[in-house]
Amino acid sequence: MRHIQRRAFTLVELLVVIAIIGVLVSLLLPAVQAARESARRTQCTNHLKQMALAMHNFHDTYQRFPSAHQISKSYGGTFARLDPQAGYASSASPAEGPWWSWAMRIAPYIDMGNLHNSININSTPWWQYQGTGKSWISVRSPIFRCASDPRSNLEWVETTNARNVAALTDYLGVSGRNQFREATVDGQDGVLFVNSGVRIAEISDGTSNTLLIGERPPSNTLEFGWQWAGAGDFPNFGVTDVVLGVNERPGLNATGGQYTPANIASSTPDYFRQGTIKDPNDQHRYHFWSLHPGGANWAMADGSVRYMPYSAGGPQAAAGAQPTVIEAMSTRGRGETFQLPN
Repeated sequence: MRHIQRRAFTLVELLVVIAIIGVLVSLLLPAVQAARESARRTQCTNHLKQMALAMHNFHDTYQRFPSAHQISKSYGGTFARLDPQAGYASSASPAEGPWWSWAMRIAPYIDMGNLHNSININSTPWWQYQGTGKSWISVRSPIFRCASDPRSNLEWVETTNARNVAALTDYLGVSGRNQFREATVDGQDGVLFVNSGVRIAEISDGTSNTLLIGERPPSNTLEFGWQWAGAGDFPNFGVTDVVLGVNERPGLNATGGQYTPANIASSTPDYFRQGTIKDPNDQHRYHFWSLHPGGANWAMADGSVRYMPYSAGGPQAAAGAQPTVIEAMSTRGRGETFQLPN
């Protein structure tokens, strides 16, 4: 009988095998990550679709889209139009309740009817409590969170009172180019803005060409991006909390408690571009962006959802110049022409 000697792997051969496995893993990992991101983006699309359809259900009931939120006559002056619905109470409070956002208006159409029925819509949102528990505006709804947002606990908590909690959202209504109603600034020309009540018939640019809701993750400090209600920056038009313009004018200062056309016009508009959660100065809260690579999802006024690359945005066009695609799509009735990016 012959003795057969079995030869073991050498160290070099083992290292080669490990190297090959490493190369294969490195090739496979991006494909896995891309597949996961594709699934997250699809889920985000579904969330926006649900919100847009709820907006249409609201429109079917009230013959208009909801206001981004509503404020009293004592705020805003000439820079916000008055409540288009049932007017104001003697206290100058909006007839449909102050500060509640468009998200709360559509709550009954997204399986959050119990929350809507539990709050006092005619009173200010801060703070109405769940018995001895947290505030009602702390209740979260999964459709207001983008699956690509890695933060699991999207809420703002007051440091002096742990009951005062506000759920946050990755989605804001589109007010148009910016938040101000002023001829020299050309704002509040979208569908959702302070005290708005836009009807489908008023969207003469076409509902399939007009932005309704966009992505904007909550700010770095979690101070802005409230889901159910929000005042936003002064003068409390809800900007950066519940609504945003595609060419929003950030960091303005008030003069005597009111804005002036001069200091509005002096602020450089922001625009649709890449942002980041690591944002110590909270500057990325002033523009739409997403945690998806290369662009963001948008809900249109006809209920559809489109993914738009950042190349569709850019600085606001000068007067008389061709607007960017996002700028043109943010307005409801200005008749701009644009070519969708490939």
